[in-house]
Amino acid sequence: MSELRLAGIEKRYGSTTAVAGMDLDVRDGEFMTLLGPSGCGKTTTLGLIAGFFPPTRGEIYVKGQAVAGLPPFRRDIGVVFQDYALFPHMTAAENVAFGLRMRKVDSHETAKRVREALELVQLKNLGERRPLELSGGQRQRVALARALVIRPAVLLLDEPLSNLDLKLREEMRVEIATLQRRLGITTVFVTHDQGEALVMSDRIAVMNAGRIEQVGTPADIYERPATRFVAEFIGRMNFFGTLAIRPERAKLMQENPGGGFARRGTVKQVLYLGATLEYHLTLEGGERALVEAPNDAHAPRYAAGDAVWFTAPRESCYELK
Repeated sequence: MSELRLAGIEKRYGSTTAVAGMDLDVRDGEFMTLLGPSGCGKTTTLGLIAGFFPPTRGEIYVKGQAVAGLPPFRRDIGVVFQDYALFPHMTAAENVAFGLRMRKVDSHETAKRVREALELVQLKNLGERRPLELSGGQRQRVALARALVIRPAVLLLDEPLSNLDLKLREEMRVEIATLQRRLGITTVFVTHDQGEALVMSDRIAVMNAGRIEQVGTPADIYERPATRFVAEFIGRMNFFGTLAIRPERAKLMQENPGGGFARRGTVKQVLYLGATLEYHLTLEGGERALVEAPNDAHAPRYAAGDAVWFTAPRESCYELK
């Protein structure tokens, strides 16, 4: 059953089309990610779902109810913004309580739900601190608690990890995904970070120029890209006409093994990345290629200038539109 449905959603600004006739169903309890480069329409789509501005055409359904004409506070939706949008003069607890007070929830129930929400995000002892007294990760948790405390039907996350350092970002993406699955709340997450999308999502909608190029599980998107755009945007790819080969699925060999794709080439550069080695090649005919190989002490090593075969088995070669 769809908890959230977009039917023919379009958003135009004069002659510019930001979202072009989008259809999308988000299932009950699903973690759906809108993934794409800057300017692809993903944040505009989130704003349309939240009700920050109306669609030019189309309808939005939450739990089967048409909401495109409703203001944000009547949509049963919680939002976590990229900059968290916390009130600096309020404590963490007061920030979390804000949505409940706007909905005129009584003070006893508000206090109870705020305590529960802060405990849920592991901040039960920090409710009296103001945002400037909290770390970036703690502020992110306060914003998440504020969105969850109203018990929304749909949770929207607008690149909430982008302001965190790499290590904390990696920790928080696991925490958020774990919490979302424990609560079973339907979630739409916007990001341009493919790593976040692959780790956190049940399904991913890859967007390009206001349209959805492909919807699928992380494995579907990575293993079976439907278009060249998806193949280029998710991970890295070697292209030979309409044929595409992931760098980690290719191998360097001294002789042609037969039975798959094979091209002669020369190693131009070797990059040491710790767990892996990157071999940058120039193939006969001038094509460039990349191979990612495990840093295995028992595997053959190649150096710049070595003549090699770039090879891949048939099952690792994709035919793209």
